[in-house]
Amino acid sequence: MPRPPKHVPPNTLGGRIRAARENLHLSLANVAGDRYSTSLISQIERNRVEPSQESLEFLAQRLTLPLEELKLLVQQQREAEVQDHQVHLLETLYSKAAQAFAAKQPYEVLRLLKGLNFSRIAPELRWRFAALRGQCYFRIRQFLAAQKDFLYATIEQPLFIPAEQHKEVMDLHLHLAAALRELEQPDAAFEEFQAALNMMDANSPLNYVAETHWGMSLIAFQRANKSECPHKKEDQYDIALTHAENASALYRVIGDEVRLALLRCHIALIHQEQGHVDDARKALDTLLQKWLPELEQEVRSPDGDELHLTEISNLVSAVACSLAGVAYQVENFDAALTYVQQARYAGDFSNKLRKAEAAMMQGRILEAVHMYEQAEAAFREAIDILAETERLAARIRAYDLLGRHLLKTGKTKEGEQELDHAQHLSHLASVFTSTTIEVESERADIAQLR
Repeated sequence: MPRPPKHVPPNTLGGRIRAARENLHLSLANVAGDRYSTSLISQIERNRVEPSQESLEFLAQRLTLPLEELKLLVQQQREAEVQDHQVHLLETLYSKAAQAFAAKQPYEVLRLLKGLNFSRIAPELRWRFAALRGQCYFRIRQFLAAQKDFLYATIEQPLFIPAEQHKEVMDLHLHLAAALRELEQPDAAFEEFQAALNMMDANSPLNYVAETHWGMSLIAFQRANKSECPHKKEDQYDIALTHAENASALYRVIGDEVRLALLRCHIALIHQEQGHVDDARKALDTLLQKWLPELEQEVRSPDGDELHLTEISNLVSAVACSLAGVAYQVENFDAALTYVQQARYAGDFSNKLRKAEAAMMQGRILEAVHMYEQAEAAFREAIDILAETERLAARIRAYDLLGRHLLKTGKTKEGEQELDHAQHLSHLASVFTSTTIEVESERADIAQLR
């Protein structure tokens, strides 16, 4: 009969019995005697079989061990087996949910995770469940729920993360940063993008590095547009341009033409704000001439890829809306209206944000040509489009544009009400920021305790 393996933990039932037998210099056969088989004793020592009450009493007497101690070890072994079984079930559930997410089925993932009590899950798996659920909320544009899960996941991360999960950690920070940006928390978002960038090295996926630079560029551009100081404004534009060019170079290597085109659109907007209006117009016009026919071809194709159609329509709407903004700036309002109609056409195949941005731009142009009723209708349309979304920055802008327009046209009371809506949403954004700061503080406290 082969000897039991040496790796059986000594603080288990099997380890305790084996240690007692060896201390008494007894063989398996000596312990088994005529009552039990050596195979059964061996299985008990290896924790493969739980002894009956009768056999447990026999072993306690045979090996001069306290029966109560053995009973306690049996109970602990049962609890460990239950825990191992639960861990196995959770790991299986996570794997199934991750596969559904990879298959672009976020609602199926949310169904699978419904009712899951995260506090009862081991920390090494808990943060992964929270991050995965947050990514589902992010994908369906529920940014508040996504932010909550992402912050929870960052707090619950164990001190040691296996190398094979480092990509998940980067993914978590990137999604948290994007959610914070959507909720009008640019400073917190920039910090998360920076944290993700600090984790990256030569082995990191290029698309992750590109997304990080792109996000940091968008935030720097936003900061520049809000700055009242000319020097700070120009510094932020330079930062935005540097990160955008880094992202462009990476997407060129990856071969993602749609994202590269979107970045070129973003770079053109930076150039426009820096005073290079004609350069921006030429760059944007080149993009529109290339991608508008691509969109029309996708729309006509009966067997087209829906995701590809959404990506191209998103690009065309952004480019056309940006061109409308350039034409608006130089007061070429006829051209601006033509471009905005193209943006609206593309927006019908894209997302609500693009539709709303096109409506807001149309409202600005119509206001400039004194078509006040149509302008008001366009601003209200943008508000209606965004009403059920969590696109906080866009909603604030829509209410602000409508409020200022109403004041301009003499509708003072209505205008002040719309500006109050914008102020209320801005207050919500500051509340979210305070919540984030509290969570960051809690995260630091936990780190100190560790």
